Amino acid sequence: MSNWNVMLVDHDRLFSAALGTLISSGPFRICQHAVNAQDAHTALEQGADPDLIVMALQDGSAEELASLKRLRASSGARIAVLADAMADRSLSLALKAGADAYLNKGMSSESLLRSLHLVMLGEVVYPTHVASLLIATANERPQQPRVAPVPSNELSKREVQILRCLLAGQSNKAIARNLHITESTVKMHFKNVMRKINAQNRTQAAVWAIQNGLSPLLNA
Repeated sequence: MSNWNVMLVDHDRLFSAALGTLISSGPFRICQHAVNAQDAHTALEQGADPDLIVMALQDGSAEELASLKRLRASSGARIAVLADAMADRSLSLALKAGADAYLNKGMSSESLLRSLHLVMLGEVVYPTHVASLLIATANERPQQPRVAPVPSNELSKREVQILRCLLAGQSNKAIARNLHITESTVKMHFKNVMRKINAQNRTQAAVWAIQNGLSPLLNA
């Protein structure tokens, strides 16, 4: 099993210490504690090189999420956000800022470790029920997406299915099984979709899909 170095970002030192103890029980090793995003950015500039950054949101403000975006630009680490409450607006902003996971601080320890493990395997993890809220919001109050919009006829039916499977939280292997195609074909479709919608990663692709009204596809 792989071992990953983790940077914890949280102003609550007691919570951070407890979280560090919990995370260290899995394949993770705490390499750095930071009290806020600025502190974390400074550590990165000084040579810290975590595989995973776990950042606890204080209020989910635009300023705080802008700091998250700056962290994303400064590090190739995977980034998981922990929030006190599941809010559709802060989820959307966190995904746009480059977060690879949006998790509830109140989730069980087993779920947290499992989610972080999925993040390190390249998955984007967020609550399905919150994604549904985002989809409803996008349908009721259309917003201009940050990634360039693409006419629907430029995405093939299969590419739309791929994006809908992504919203359902499925891995490439699960998508292949669901759509009865090979995993390499899934990867090829993802590459084409990313190019067409001007997305750089699965997170941005998920944001684009949500903002353009696509719904999760559980079974083809």
